[in-house]
Amino acid sequence: MTAIQKTPLERFQESISEHQLTIIHDDGLHRHLRCARPQSSNRYFNITTWPGFLCISGDMGCYVFQRADDMFKFFRNEELGINASYWAGKLQAGPGAAPGDLAQEWASSKFQARIKDWFDDATEEWGEEEKREAWEEVEIEVLSEADNEYTAINAALEFRFNDKYLFQDFWEVDCKQWKSHYLWCCYAIVWAIQQYDAAKEAA
Repeated sequence: MTAIQKTPLERFQESISEHQLTIIHDDGLHRHLRCARPQSSNRYFNITTWPGFLCISGDMGCYVFQRADDMFKFFRNEELGINASYWAGKLQAGPGAAPGDLAQEWASSKFQARIKDWFDDATEEWGEEEKREAWEEVEIEVLSEADNEYTAINAALEFRFNDKYLFQDFWEVDCKQWKSHYLWCCYAIVWAIQQYDAAKEAA
């Protein structure tokens, strides 16, 4: 029996089930929150804001967002919902070599699935024997390179079978996925703001 894959939200909620909020500094738009399990640094994180910016840092990485003067208003969501794509456009810094790498990473499984889709479309009218031979070559020349983004895309673009290019526009295909740490941090920001709002209301 195949185990049911947990969603990023479910994994996040499990990891912070014992976390508590500590408000270290709270002066208008200048805030410093710390969220952690008592007597443990596992999955701890800090939320720091100043006008126009919010930084989340800690055990799951560091990301800096820029958008509105009050970033708590920007991220606040009562349902613990996130907008990974839109928020990624507000990233100013994070763990990546280039802006496009801050929140996403290469997904070899997504590449393999897209190659199969393109292959099926390109060979729809081919005979079964020809399709079988072509797919065997795709597996050898293209799918074998799936673990590396540059070599995988290059292999797809250069692949030919009987002088026919099957993936000549493949560079346009999105084969990336959200980094698990990025999604975790997005949920953490919303969750921390919820705890902050509850603490302020209680006070």
